[in-house]
Amino acid sequence: MRSSIVGALAEITQATDQIAQGDVKSEVPHLRRHDEIGHLARAVQNFRDAVARIFELEELELGTAQARDAAMTERDKFNDKYQAKKWQLSAAINSMPQGLIMLDGKANVVAMNANYRRIYNLPETIQPGSTLEEILQHRVKSGLFSGDVTKYVGAVRDRIARREPTAYEISLNDGRIIKIYERPMDGGGWVSVQEDVTEQRQRQRILERMERFLATIIENVAEGIIAKDARNLRYVFVNKAAEKMIGMSRGEIIGKTARELFSVEAAELIERRDQQLLAQKQQLEPIVDTIDNPARGRRVISARRVQIGGADEESHMFVTMVEDRTESMVAAA
Repeated sequence: MRSSIVGALAEITQATDQIAQGDVKSEVPHLRRHDEIGHLARAVQNFRDAVARIFELEELELGTAQARDAAMTERDKFNDKYQAKKWQLSAAINSMPQGLIMLDGKANVVAMNANYRRIYNLPETIQPGSTLEEILQHRVKSGLFSGDVTKYVGAVRDRIARREPTAYEISLNDGRIIKIYERPMDGGGWVSVQEDVTEQRQRQRILERMERFLATIIENVAEGIIAKDARNLRYVFVNKAAEKMIGMSRGEIIGKTARELFSVEAAELIERRDQQLLAQKQQLEPIVDTIDNPARGRRVISARRVQIGGADEESHMFVTMVEDRTESMVAAA
């Protein structure tokens, strides 16, 4: 009886102690017995399984909490990155010297910067979510748009649908000229960069007028004016007086060298003068030479030369101002 009962109870008690200490993988003895000892063993086994389940649930809860904490940490990191990127994008957009507006596929405003507002004097009521039509209606009221709003919006929507980049200029009613660059965005949107180029266009017109003025003077002075590319010594410009002095048309002269136009002796003299100019930079005092002109015979010429640009510049040129003194020398003799 001691072996059958007392010993069995001791073994079950030992197994129970192990389970209580957390060993839920230990074997429970005497499970196959059909007496009270077997019932007790199976009760201990149920106890072991319950403890094991409690441990599993605790581990699962711990894992869930850790996963939740990790997800919240990742979310916070993402929000920080998102806010940083959003701030960087906003700072970049608002620091642009040009005006910028982004539209979605329906021509609704996604974003705009301060310079775009300044160009069209837009009020604070115009915000992302407003429509392009609302912007144009405000421009109509402020006198900065006089076209057909519906047609203009339709044309913009058509360009958005075709996704074809374009660039054009518009003239505002206050005299300003706005250069507009439009490009499609990923996702079907549209971005328009707009720049006030009024001063640039004014300077261009002034420069064009000045160029025409100078060209008129250069073409009509009595002195021959000749320009050469200093890199290859080819003629790039002659005025009317130089054409007459050389005895050839502009088309016959431009793009050629002195060796292609004059005798060997005359070409060598011209090239020697060119090299002298390269060495001394400028030659403001006139040099008188006698040159055999293939079209007009032996001529006495006085020339002054200047350099424009440097040897490392693409615009490095010689400009020669030539005076034909042949007749005056003959008259003086």
